[in-house]
Amino acid sequence: MYINEASKLTGATQRAIRLYESVGLLTVSRRGKYRVYSQENIHLIKLIKEAQTLGVALSDMVALKGENEDFDWQAVSYYLIQKQALVEENIKQLELQRQRIKNYRISIDKCIQELDSHP
Repeated sequence: MYINEASKLTGATQRAIRLYESVGLLTVSRRGKYRVYSQENIHLIKLIKEAQTLGVALSDMVALKGENEDFDWQAVSYYLIQKQALVEENIKQLELQRQRIKNYRISIDKCIQELDSHP
């Protein structure tokens, strides 16, 4: 199939698909001047898109692939474990920040009440 159909099947723009190829994430066969996408290419494009929605940068994906034709799935698994730990740490920090904001609002509300009670 050609790039237009690959784009429709994966939801990736044609520009994004070309970018994946140019950075080395995707190897596509050619028929003359046209790129011809296989089912394996479609699957990989979908994986790349999903990884991006999880916050994985293309540069990180390139590093995980390295010089190999395929990804080092053990390295990908380890990377995702690290990414998950980072997200969990960010959640903790945000929860602390939320509590600090809540406490700050309570103290401001108390100040407002005190000012309102003293004419």
